[in-house]
Amino acid sequence: MNGKFFSKKKMIFSVGIVVTVLFLLVFLSNVTAQIRKMDVKDREIKKIITLDVAKDLMIKSVYNNQLGKRALYANPVFKQKGVKISSWRNPNLLTVKNDSWFFFVDEMPGANWEHKASYIMVDKVSGAVEKIETMSPPEETLEMKPLNEIATVHMAVLKDNVKAISISAAKFGGIIQFLKRPRYAVVLSGGMNNTYNYGRYWNDMSFIYKALKQKYGYSDSEIIVLFANGTHTPSADLDGDGTADIDYACTKANLTTVMNKVAGNIAADGKFFFYATNHGGDDAGDYNSNLILWGESIKDSEFAALTKNIKCGQANYVFEQCFSGGMMDDILKAQTYPCSNPKVCVMTAARHDEVSWGCDTEGSYDEYIYHWTSAIFGKTPTGAAVNADTNHDGIVSMKEAHEYAKSHDSQDEHPQIGSCIATASDTGL
Repeated sequence: MNGKFFSKKKMIFSVGIVVTVLFLLVFLSNVTAQIRKMDVKDREIKKIITLDVAKDLMIKSVYNNQLGKRALYANPVFKQKGVKISSWRNPNLLTVKNDSWFFFVDEMPGANWEHKASYIMVDKVSGAVEKIETMSPPEETLEMKPLNEIATVHMAVLKDNVKAISISAAKFGGIIQFLKRPRYAVVLSGGMNNTYNYGRYWNDMSFIYKALKQKYGYSDSEIIVLFANGTHTPSADLDGDGTADIDYACTKANLTTVMNKVAGNIAADGKFFFYATNHGGDDAGDYNSNLILWGESIKDSEFAALTKNIKCGQANYVFEQCFSGGMMDDILKAQTYPCSNPKVCVMTAARHDEVSWGCDTEGSYDEYIYHWTSAIFGKTPTGAAVNADTNHDGIVSMKEAHEYAKSHDSQDEHPQIGSCIATASDTGL
């Protein structure tokens, strides 16, 4: 009996050991599974997408691995959820949905703004790509990192732009004395801000300023210059005579003042010339555009309203900016038909629905205005002779200057000309 008792006890002990071992195995299995889950989670954390990976994802997803001639920039620090990204037209263009890398793609580097661009967000964890189409650059462009050669070249230009403008706006104390004169010229470039106030705009202005003085005998007091915030470094001298030539900061208020003063002082049989370079915008609706000033813009209808009170013999308007063709209809409609006081001719670098471009081969100027000014000056900025006088009457008319510029314009733009009386384009400066 004792033998049976001890045998039974031994069996129970053995079963207990087996149960204990099984329990330990199950416990260890669960622990191992939890550790494995933790390892997977750790690995997922370590797989948070880097900027380089995000760049590759974006180029593949949006551009099918063909970035082409686009300029690519990225903010080197990812954007946190809830942060707002601003463009110069919209201070709250978008709100970041999740922690993401932010890329800016200039779709048309070399064109004046506004033009096609893309803001692209790449989710820092999931890798999801979101493209937001826009028409103006982000305010933080200078903080971004150029990621291809084109962007590197353009970033250097942007940094040079900043150096050309003083931080403090110039102060003007009524230095312009408007008198009754037989002619006035207004030369304008706003630039929007110091980052995008391209050096070519100053060069455009310098070229036309020299042409007006050296070819057509204008005096400094007959040429009113509105530029950026009223400053330009290292010099505000447009024609090299040692005198600063900026008269006003390029604001809507100043432009309004100048146009009204000209209207009140130009001779009834006199000549008015208006020249604008820099950026332009496309507003909602057909043929609705605007001219960029310093930190603001003026709509085509607003500008046209400033022209209708200028009564003189002839008035010629030249616009270089994007969507500049949209300025023409408003200016012409603002005149009394058939317009003879003044005869009005309007010339633009582009149609109402397209952008304008900087020069491709001629240097740091804008394409259309470079050739237009060469035509009326009779030479290029380097002194090479130009003959646009096709009828050989000794005068380069607005039509001749326009046709010369149009025929030599090699950028993707379509210069326009219009008038409110047939003979308006036959006049010269």
